[in-house]
Amino acid sequence: MIWVRAGLLAVMLGVLVLALTQTTTPPPLTAAPTQEAPTDVPPPTRVPLPTALPQMITSRVARETPLPHATPTLSAQPRIDLVDNGYFPAQIVVRVGATVAWVNTGSDGHDVTGTGPGGAWRSGPLAPAARYERSFGLPGTYDYACTVHPEMRGRLIVQP
Repeated sequence: MIWVRAGLLAVMLGVLVLALTQTTTPPPLTAAPTQEAPTDVPPPTRVPLPTALPQMITSRVARETPLPHATPTLSAQPRIDLVDNGYFPAQIVVRVGATVAWVNTGSDGHDVTGTGPGGAWRSGPLAPAARYERSFGLPGTYDYACTVHPEMRGRLIVQP
C-alpha cells in the first residue's frame, strides 16, 4: 500500500515539475497599425480606499444618568445624591455629630448599606426622590454601597 502512495506522489511531482518548466512562446505579432500612447501622461496610481472615521462611543449609562445636583455649602446639611449607578459625591468628609442625607435623584430604586465604627447600618429601599438621614457620632471611615447595584460604592470620612 505504501508503494502505491509513493508511486502516485512521484507521478504528481513529475507532472508538477513538467508544468512549471514548460515555456510557451508568445504568438507572433502582426503588423497591425497601432496608435502610440502619449508620453506625457503619467501611469495611473493606486489610491488607497478610505477608512472609516473613528466614532465616539457613549455608553447607555452616560446617556441616561442625570446631572447631579451641586454639592451643598459647608453650612448646609451634607448631602449625597444617589444617581443611577453612582453616588455623588463618591467620597465626603464631615465632622463628628453631622447628619448626612442621602437623596435618590435617579430613576431607579436604591439603598445605602454601610459599615464603620459602631457597626453596620442600612437605609432600606429608597424609591426615586426618597431621602435617608443618619447621624455619625464616632470618627472614622464609613464605607457604603447599594445592594441593588453593587458597583455603586461610596465613602464617608468622619473627622473630630
